[in-house]
Amino acid sequence: MKKIFLLIAIFLLLTPALARAESGRALLENAVSFDNTQVTFSGEVIGILMSGDSAWVNILDNGYPIGVWCRAVDAKKISIIGDYKHRGDSVQVTGIFHMACAEHDGDLDIHADNLTVLAAGQELDRSVNLLLATISVALMVVASLITFHLWRLRKEKEKIFPWPFH
Repeated sequence: MKKIFLLIAIFLLLTPALARAESGRALLENAVSFDNTQVTFSGEVIGILMSGDSAWVNILDNGYPIGVWCRAVDAKKISIIGDYKHRGDSVQVTGIFHMACAEHDGDLDIHADNLTVLAAGQELDRSVNLLLATISVALMVVASLITFHLWRLRKEKEKIFPWPFH
């Protein structure tokens, strides 16, 4: 009986250390089960905010962003932050997941023990879609003509019925 109890206790103690998240979606949808456990999370860097010796790094994984609190030294390894014209560096973070971090006013975050850059980001080619631009200009011209026509009709109506009576 003591052996079974000991095995169950060891299993329960090791479970948090073995917990891993494969996606941001899994972390956000099952935040209670991952709370205060060590997780590994990877994705694209979409934001960095330096704060003394530490930094916030926002990481996006398939539409699910998570804030990561890490050392500034680790954050300085990141070269490209994702935006409209860039794909951010791909990183992998291992750290403690907090559903409601007491240190950061109840925010959901990961306190990183290790942040590794897996792949450098790159510039994206965002060329102008000529068909879409042409349609947009044409619709703008049509809207302007309609607005001008309605303005003229109103002015004609004001000539017939002056202001207080129409």
